Amino acid sequence: MTYLRQFGAFLYDFLVGDAWELFVGPIVALIAAWGLVRAGVDGGTVGLLLAIAVVGVGAASVVTALRHAD
Repeated sequence: MTYLRQFGAFLYDFLVGDAWELFVGPIVALIAAWGLVRAGVDGGTVGLLLAIAVVGVGAASVVTALRHAD
């Protein structure tokens, strides 16, 4: 059982690390994109919005990290 616990801790540290928003943000963006596709929004528009959302999450994470660096 300790092996599974250690492996779970490794996965959490590897995937989430110190910036949980970089893990959760793109997942939320993908779920939102899936919802837009199911609602009948054009695929090109959804792709553009998805790209903007992922870049926005990354930019917000950088801004947050820079603010906490002071």
